[in-house]
Amino acid sequence: MLEEYRALSESERRVELEDPSLAQPPKRPVPTVPPGGLVVRGFCTYMRRESVGVPRAVRSTQFYYKENPDRWAAETQSDMLWLTEDEWRSLVPRGPRPGDRSDVAPAIQRRFYSTIAIDYMEGSVNALAPRETTMTLTVERVAPDSIAMRLDGYGRMGKEFDEKLRKEKNSRGCELRVLGYVNYDRRRDAIDRFDLVGVGQAWGNKMDYVHREIRVESYPWAYGIACELVRGRSPIDRIPPYNMLHYGYDPVRYFGRE
Repeated sequence: MLEEYRALSESERRVELEDPSLAQPPKRPVPTVPPGGLVVRGFCTYMRRESVGVPRAVRSTQFYYKENPDRWAAETQSDMLWLTEDEWRSLVPRGPRPGDRSDVAPAIQRRFYSTIAIDYMEGSVNALAPRETTMTLTVERVAPDSIAMRLDGYGRMGKEFDEKLRKEKNSRGCELRVLGYVNYDRRRDAIDRFDLVGVGQAWGNKMDYVHREIRVESYPWAYGIACELVRGRSPIDRIPPYNMLHYGYDPVRYFGRE
């Protein structure tokens, strides 16, 4: 096949591109990161409990149509979380001392837990309303150039667990605990670390994926999330959060300023 390609003329090898001057802007503008805002990338995957040695949670490989010889593993999913400048600044304590504790603003908790803390292994998954959330920052170290904080939290989202939800269409629920570290660089006046992990359980029957295509055997099933701070400069870092797009490109609803 490579020889056949090499035998083609230069014009046959190249795809003819349309005139760039005829390009039209999108009908709906793509949202952009708020000026001075913070961009966090989240990841979601299936988990399982490993009982050999010290009990721990590890990634679980699940397959689409696992009886198929051409089966493929369910991919880790990714989404974004945006915070405005005022929001991320609210995470930084004034006059901090080691041991100081503060609750994260309810709007940030709601956005975090309802969008990137849920099980979104099925891909395009709409936000899931929180039933109960906690998120606390504890100052661990104060230095002339930085403030290091530990983040602890727990969230319950969607419907409460019920065995009947296994067969109820479009039913979803989950809960998980999160632990992480946030660091504020005093000299740069910026948060330069937002590392967070969480492990929880999910249940329900949204789109029947977990029972049909993937068929996760455990119920409820375990899932995990991980988050990292990104610069927001490369194209992949500037992809808008899925649930901002779900709201019709309306950042007002995403940021809770209805």
